[in-house]
Amino acid sequence: MAKKVKFDLLSEDANEQAVFDFINFYFDRFKLNNLEILADYKVDYYLNDINHFISENQSLTPNQLREELFRRCNSEINKVISVIDPEYFDTGNLVSGSWDEWYEQKFATIPVRD
Repeated sequence: MAKKVKFDLLSEDANEQAVFDFINFYFDRFKLNNLEILADYKVDYYLNDINHFISENQSLTPNQLREELFRRCNSEINKVISVIDPEYFDTGNLVSGSWDEWYEQKFATIPVRD
């Protein structure tokens, strides 16, 4: 059975899996301008760098852009994930299942005005 660990304690392979999962989540939500929940975390400095990189490299295919995000924005992405601090299994998979599920769980806790 997989053990729960902090993101910062993941093995190199598990970290790579976790970072690519976040990139896929972030890139898809970035295109839809649907990242409001991340504003609850003190990651705006890192997200600005990531967003700038995405905006400046629109000529790349989506897969190329994901690869380049991993290669060139890895430090920023690692910091974002560390600050958000979701639960991970030692395999690099989120305890919540996926970043989309994590996002929806956070979204569901937002109070609704009448």
